[in-house]
Amino acid sequence: MRLSKASLTLLTMLLFVMILSLPFLLPSGAITRQANRAYLDAAMQAQEDDVEESGPESDLSEDFISGARLRDTLRPAAVLASAGISDILPVNDISALPIDNSPGRAPIEANFTETSYRDDTIIVEMEQLRKFDSDVFVAHVKIATASQLRTAYAGSRIDSDRTNQPSRIARNYNAIVAVNGDYYPKTMAGYIVRQGEIYRQKTSKNMDLLLIDEWGDFHILRYGHDNQKEGIKAFKAEHELINGFFFGPALVMDGEVLEIPKHYQFDPFSPNPRAAIGQTGPLTYVIVTVNGRTDASTGVTLAQLAGIMGELGCTQAYNLDGGNSATLVFHGDVYNDKPQSERDVTDIIYFASATEGQ
Repeated sequence: MRLSKASLTLLTMLLFVMILSLPFLLPSGAITRQANRAYLDAAMQAQEDDVEESGPESDLSEDFISGARLRDTLRPAAVLASAGISDILPVNDISALPIDNSPGRAPIEANFTETSYRDDTIIVEMEQLRKFDSDVFVAHVKIATASQLRTAYAGSRIDSDRTNQPSRIARNYNAIVAVNGDYYPKTMAGYIVRQGEIYRQKTSKNMDLLLIDEWGDFHILRYGHDNQKEGIKAFKAEHELINGFFFGPALVMDGEVLEIPKHYQFDPFSPNPRAAIGQTGPLTYVIVTVNGRTDASTGVTLAQLAGIMGELGCTQAYNLDGGNSATLVFHGDVYNDKPQSERDVTDIIYFASATEGQ
């Protein structure tokens, strides 16, 4: 149904009033910067979709549908009124965690179930799937602030080559859910950053990079020195680099499941235990591990893993260290129930609570 200009003007005024009233309707006041950005981005996309569907004969003028005007008038209220609003609505009494190697805040023990955790700052839902004759373990995660996506290493310093079991590292850092990282001390290249601290700044001819910015958004740079140099330069012009990884390959980019390069390392075309992490939306992620090399669970190729990440709705997804390193930890224990003993690793990626006073 097409709206007249008068109706659209009235709608805009009503939405503007809703925006002004948000500080009085929400507990403790205003929406945090990270949450507001997520809602604004989603609203902008929704409005662009509406404009596209209205067709060339729409009553919406070019001035009205300009990005700036949509951004200033329609976006916040549009998202708050939409069915897709987050279960987490962060407010100004949720403070971000420090960007350093300190642990996350202690979760509320009573809030754990066998397959979930929820508080005012994080939602985690665990599930097990059966794909390609293999057991697939998935963690769905939504956080309130980007600072809750964190990394940790086994040693006391970033340049330590000390190793430990992923579950122990996770417990040391109050991780609600965690996965092994990229075992960075054992590689020779890559843009390696942990919680803002730089370990290595090298590009790669053959391997992809994953960069995570201050908003918790994933940026994948495909292999090639020139491509990565230009990508890093462009990234740094607009973002702060919080965490950087060197393993791969990229599995999904911009919502497209990728073809696995024939030259890539890590036995890409044979079934093996695997681990991957993906972003599905603003401050929303999935972690996947796949058991393998047993009669009960064969393992997957990287192409099959990419397909799984695509089915889970990833916009960006990246392969992590696999084999027996592939370990998903929930509530301090190994969730993917591997038949092999837990392998020591150098680092993990984890999600923590931002609750205070627990």
